[in-house]
Amino acid sequence: MVKGRSDGEETKKRIIDKAKHLFIRKGYGAVSMNEVCEAAEVSKGSLYHHFMSKDELFLQVIEEDSERWSLEWERIRAGASTVEEQLYALAEHYANDFQNPLLAAQEEYSRSRLITDDVLDRLLRLAETNSQACRSVLSEGMEKGELAQGDLDRLVVLVSSMLEGLGKLYYMPDPGKDHDKIRQYYRDAVALLLEGIRAKQA
Repeated sequence: MVKGRSDGEETKKRIIDKAKHLFIRKGYGAVSMNEVCEAAEVSKGSLYHHFMSKDELFLQVIEEDSERWSLEWERIRAGASTVEEQLYALAEHYANDFQNPLLAAQEEYSRSRLITDDVLDRLLRLAETNSQACRSVLSEGMEKGELAQGDLDRLVVLVSSMLEGLGKLYYMPDPGKDHDKIRQYYRDAVALLLEGIRAKQA
């Protein structure tokens, strides 16, 4: 029994991995379940045993990618001693994920489909992952007195929106392809932010 369960988990992992590469290369719409079967070397029956639809498969792919982002962030955060360092590290973490091709596939998926309530809930939970990273840092900053006291919920929306909004750099011809320039934009944004929220010395 254990062997069968292990084989099933391995098959599911392989399907997700192969599907991820297909979605990265072709986007959401251009990938067929037949292609996934061929790439993962599984039958249709095996594929649909693990994933009832392409939607379910794609959501699983981006949820795993989001979990990877969060785990990596926690590792990075542990090495930053001050809240200011954490904010700069978080900005760099966003910048390093800047050209994640799954983000483009997710945007395509969200725009091109009639989203059900269940799918919307899952997409909102993905968005909350990034917001939670901001919330933890900002909350710690207020508790330690490194950041000015204020409406935490409002500040989380502002900071996470700022970091996510810098994704528009992707469409700009100059900085959009130069990673050093991209990182500097993120650092400049945090520097500007800190001018407004750093706790004032008495």
